[in-house]
Amino acid sequence: MEQCEEAEKRKSNTLLDKLEADDQQKEKQQILDQLLQKSTEIQDTLSEKQSLYQSEIQDLKNKNEELRRNVEKLDYKMKECSKTFEKARNELQVDNKLPHKNINFTEKASGPGNLSSISYTCQILIHHPYILQERQALLTFEKEEVAQGVIKKGRHKVDFNNVYEEVRACEVQLGRTMTFEVNMTISNTKVTVGNLPTDLPEETLKNKLELTFYKSNIGGSEIMGVDYDRSKNSACITYKENGVAQRVLKTPQHLVKVHGSMYEIMISPLIEIQLKKLQIFSGICQRTVLLEQIRNQAETEEDIKDLVEIHFQKSSNGGGEVENTAFSLKKQFVYFEEDKA
Repeated sequence: MEQCEEAEKRKSNTLLDKLEADDQQKEKQQILDQLLQKSTEIQDTLSEKQSLYQSEIQDLKNKNEELRRNVEKLDYKMKECSKTFEKARNELQVDNKLPHKNINFTEKASGPGNLSSISYTCQILIHHPYILQERQALLTFEKEEVAQGVIKKGRHKVDFNNVYEEVRACEVQLGRTMTFEVNMTISNTKVTVGNLPTDLPEETLKNKLELTFYKSNIGGSEIMGVDYDRSKNSACITYKENGVAQRVLKTPQHLVKVHGSMYEIMISPLIEIQLKKLQIFSGICQRTVLLEQIRNQAETEEDIKDLVEIHFQKSSNGGGEVENTAFSLKKQFVYFEEDKA
């Protein structure tokens, strides 16, 4: 009897353990399901973000490619601008060598009052050298109508020692030419004073300059006026008499004392430069003809030059008297002068 009760008790305990184990299994299964659901959600979120990142990366690549193309365009434009600038600079480049002029003594001045300002005028012509291409020739005729007739005909058969070749005659296209006049005058009554102190009132400075450069011991004389230019920190002193400026300029440096302080100032001649008669034009060669398509390989450079000149000197070929001829087997620079014929 006791054994039966013990067995029933064990059976009840086992049943209770089984029920408890089932409950725990259900609870763990719920937790596992929740974890699987969260894992799925996280995976979906990662996929969505990855897709978004891929889209952003592609957008950045597209923008980078567009920027690269823009950089290439800007680089090309910069090179073009550099070429344009270089061309303009070459066209406007001025040779700073002034022409020499012979000056002879004529007479002695009777006194300083007769001295006048020194003036110099020069005419400057700027133009590009013409580039004669390979196997081209230039012919300058004495008469304009001959050159224009040769150009109008266009094509000519030239005899290169019994080998006839057809060459093309056309007008010469020159680049832009510039001419202007430079007038330079060194004043005989005015001087420029520079390196002036900047901490003094204008009136004080002008009075001190007038008192200093009026003195006869430095060659000075009566002063008509002092003009001060604060932007350039300089002044212009105008004397009443001619020739005083040259005397004062013999000493280019002067010490001036103002309110107990010493200042070193510089004096220099007043030079006025004027640019006049500026003209920019394109030259027209009415008496010069350009010959193209000279393909002869057998003759020398001098022979071709002579044969071309001989052909176009004959009136039967529509030519006339030739003043000058140029021909080269390679590129060369040639210069044109103003036609005064």
